[in-house]
Amino acid sequence: MGMGPLENAASAVEAAAAVEAAGVVGAAAAVAGILPSVAACAVPSAGSYAVLQCGEDSEYVRKAYSGYFQVFRSLLEEDGESWRVYRALRGELPTDAEAAGFDGFVISGSCADAHGDEPWILALVDLIRRLHAAGKRILGVCFGHQILCRALGGRTGRSTKGWDIGVSCIHPTAAAARLFAPLKLPVHMPVIEFHQDEVWELPPNAEVLARSDKTRVEMFRYGDRVMGVQGHPEYSKDILMSIADRLLQRNLILDCQVDVAKASFDVRQPDKELWKKVCRGFLKGRLPSQQQKQQAVVVL
Repeated sequence: MGMGPLENAASAVEAAAAVEAAGVVGAAAAVAGILPSVAACAVPSAGSYAVLQCGEDSEYVRKAYSGYFQVFRSLLEEDGESWRVYRALRGELPTDAEAAGFDGFVISGSCADAHGDEPWILALVDLIRRLHAAGKRILGVCFGHQILCRALGGRTGRSTKGWDIGVSCIHPTAAAARLFAPLKLPVHMPVIEFHQDEVWELPPNAEVLARSDKTRVEMFRYGDRVMGVQGHPEYSKDILMSIADRLLQRNLILDCQVDVAKASFDVRQPDKELWKKVCRGFLKGRLPSQQQKQQAVVVL
């Protein structure tokens, strides 16, 4: 039986992993003076990425930024890359043949519940499982963080501590410090938050990368190719406040919650440059995988 596009992609990923591991062995040998390092001179090629947009563009974001797709591109895009958006909320998802052509995917936030059973959410869950099986890199933000958890075997639901709106300080774990060692993560990583749902239980073998006073799982990773971030690295203050004002007008949040959100920016600012490095590094595979680390340890 022939393989489908995503199955072919999975085979290609396995082959690439073998090449990566060989590169680490070669580099380690070069350190020992055994052979010259070619891998150190390699220049990564530009990639192809897709945003699975799970919410509609607000009028404000559409006018100020041309939509959330452009907001994500501003955070993540680099020269030479190709980016495309799929409106997941409208049932628009990549076919297997299209998905096979992308190096990575970003799943956005949403007003919907990741634990809901709307048809588009169930279709997204199914796609996530297929993308993961094919070895695709996936970064989930807010709702995207939660839906990754659900699709891979975890549980999500309402936070017992209520809404978290504003700039929050999240604290990376020792696992995050190791994973992002080249970035020398600070002990506090300010990020904009806007959520009332959270991860209740991680998928088996997933690893917590960050926590906060209000949320036990601010970041997690599942293997070397899936990472969720509960906060909004892509947001700026004006985007947050435009959403808060809209929810306030609909009586979905309280005046005091909006006041707390505004005041949080007087205490600290989100570290957008740090989050840009974190998100780009993971999505684009610039961090050493577990297999590479193990190979390097064996060789050295």
